[in-house]
Amino acid sequence: MKRIIGIDLGTTNSLSATVFDEGPEVIGEGENAVTPSVLSRSNSGWLVGQEAQERRITYPENTVYSIKRLMGRSLDELSETVQDLPYQIVEAQRQLVKVRIGESKPYKEFTPQELSAEILKKVKQRAEEALGESVEKAVITVPAYFDDAQRQATRDAGRIAGLEVARIINEPTAAAIAYGLDEKRDLQKDGHVAVYDLGGGTFDISILKLSGKIFKVVATHGNTQLGGDDFDQAVVETLKDRIHQEHPEAEFDDPESKQILKKTAEFIKIKLSLSPETDYSLDFSKKSMSFSGVFKLEEFESLIAPMIEQTLESCRHVLREAKLSVKKIDEVVLVGGSTVIPAVRKQIESFFGRPPHVAIDPYKVVAIGAGIQGHLLAGGRRDFLLLDVIPLALGIETLGGTFSKIITGNTTIPIEESETFTTNVDNQTSIDVNIFQGERELIKDCRALGQFKLRGIPPMKAGLPLVEVMFRVDANGILTVSAVEKRSGKKAEIEVIPFHGLTQFEIERIMEDSFEHAIDDFNERQLIEFRQTAERVFRGIEQNWKVAENALSESDRDEILKQMDVVRQSMKGQDSQALKTQLDTLGDLTRPLADTAMGRSILSELQDDANLNQ
Repeated sequence: MKRIIGIDLGTTNSLSATVFDEGPEVIGEGENAVTPSVLSRSNSGWLVGQEAQERRITYPENTVYSIKRLMGRSLDELSETVQDLPYQIVEAQRQLVKVRIGESKPYKEFTPQELSAEILKKVKQRAEEALGESVEKAVITVPAYFDDAQRQATRDAGRIAGLEVARIINEPTAAAIAYGLDEKRDLQKDGHVAVYDLGGGTFDISILKLSGKIFKVVATHGNTQLGGDDFDQAVVETLKDRIHQEHPEAEFDDPESKQILKKTAEFIKIKLSLSPETDYSLDFSKKSMSFSGVFKLEEFESLIAPMIEQTLESCRHVLREAKLSVKKIDEVVLVGGSTVIPAVRKQIESFFGRPPHVAIDPYKVVAIGAGIQGHLLAGGRRDFLLLDVIPLALGIETLGGTFSKIITGNTTIPIEESETFTTNVDNQTSIDVNIFQGERELIKDCRALGQFKLRGIPPMKAGLPLVEVMFRVDANGILTVSAVEKRSGKKAEIEVIPFHGLTQFEIERIMEDSFEHAIDDFNERQLIEFRQTAERVFRGIEQNWKVAENALSESDRDEILKQMDVVRQSMKGQDSQALKTQLDTLGDLTRPLADTAMGRSILSELQDDANLNQ
């Protein structure tokens, strides 16, 4: 059987997928699996992907990105987009556009199809290198709302790249195929799936009707000029305003300044998906000007809130068009890199009243679906999605980014296991349950499967809530995770589909990494835990310092303060054992203080329990 690969030709990144013996997966490993949808023209020709990405600041006039936004569009339709791009766009025949490359004459001009073809060539080349065979045919995905001109432009790009385009399929359909939603439902009943696709440059929401094994897009709505790029631009405008407060004369119309601001905005956006604030710095070397500051999550969420609301309005529109209520939606699938932003996920879950599918990386899900479609077109069968064992451990993220395993790898399914956790902060009323799969000690080295929030926990001191997290895997490999706070009875759960897309090669590599990095992982985990212990010790000392003033001599108190400084210095280093030694010393110095404060603490906690049980 001659292989037909699937290709997700994205605004920000492009990648390919196919079906291996173990199941569907993206082609390539690590950075080689993803090709940034960026091109840069050099004297020797085109640079594509990461090489081009690195030239966005140094050669902005010769570097092109967000090409997907240009496909099949006229200059009038792109009027707002054009002004924010560092490269030039000019009108071509039949009201379409070309991209002009070069700072001065003689310019070179290229159609979006030609530029997209260069990206497809790179994806094709990487696929051939990874597979060890030639690739001649592909299924290429497009947004559901793409009109005929845009679909034809995509097909032409494939042809220019030397690919026979076996089929153009809608991205939402590909996403539904990737999750096997046609396989995991009662085929006697019709069902409806909402696919929310928010990428780098485009947004669409589609309602799919599933009748038997047939997918049909019954309604779609979207915006070809709304995505993560627009989130970035909102941050850019804020950065400009901040700089103008100190440098009113500063101008940012030159291509290099635009790129510096754009890259910084992207950095801020990514960081704020993981933390409540982030530092940033801007260095405009040609202007002999630099600027730094802090960007808070609240400000970012405020900036993007109107754009998220635009997507929700599209959701309302598409439901009206499909003549469906939210309650009639059986499944919600997230697609596109911008859906990893917590504010986006929160709003979608709230709107549809159910947690969306997040088991498959939203960056990969469309490519994987296209790969499955290509496999079927090539005559392949779809009987590979169910597994009889869990290949890798399942668990949750705990404090400090550590991975707490609840079900171990190679456990036969069905299986049910649970573990009890508690809080680390006083009066914590909610807990984020982040689900991961892997064999390493830290979640950064494992694969994210899904997440949900347990709300409504009564305010209690840290350590008092008892949160039982239950993992259940049925015979079909479907994972359900639930969490219940035992004192209050508050409960939440999510259904995810794990294991999907993990090839045997990946499993073996992950296991090898686990053994290879075991010592380093252990030390890193210890360092994290010792730092957390130090923070708890510091809080305890600060909370009971008035006790120390009565219980300890001035010289004893000075010794404690000096040792706290020593511990703080050790926390900055990477030696976990050195930090432990200094913590032990601090523990010895503070033992009299701890003994004095202990009685008060126990009395307080007993009182809390008594009040709770009344």
